[in-house]
Amino acid sequence: MRKSDSLIFEISKTQLVVIFVYYFLMLLIGGVLLITTLCELSEDMIKKQIIIKTVISSLSASGMLCSLQYIKRLYKACITNRIVQNSTFAGSIGNLVYFISRPFFAFAFVVIMIYALLSGMFGVTGCLDYIINEKFLYLCVILSSFIGYSVGRVLDKFENISKEQIIKSE
Repeated sequence: MRKSDSLIFEISKTQLVVIFVYYFLMLLIGGVLLITTLCELSEDMIKKQIIIKTVISSLSASGMLCSLQYIKRLYKACITNRIVQNSTFAGSIGNLVYFISRPFFAFAFVVIMIYALLSGMFGVTGCLDYIINEKFLYLCVILSSFIGYSVGRVLDKFENISKEQIIKSE
């Protein structure tokens, strides 16, 4: 049993509905943006357009998969009676912020991932002329999907790596 399967969330009924609506809207908007971007791809796009479409598509994919993950987490919590409605104000707000902010963590990691990919490819090739194309967009969207779906694990991984580095530097 994973740690997330035993968490108890302090959320009111209204907050629960707001969070579900928020995630479904994010899922819908992300899907529309991804489909629109895919339909607008053409071979005669300049690099700037490809980068813009890559960022939009990557953020959309990340938001969509993050929404799927947290919709799943919420409905599992509802089904297994892990939602507490008689909660403290701090607990209630903390849980609300937890759910609302998760996609934004995913978005931040996606932007860093795009920079990391570009810098790595630039370091290998010395030039991004052959890198910035539709294939780069597809790669970023796929990786962004994984980041969005597993943003909680990505956060935990970065925390563990940071702790290890701090301990090593002491």
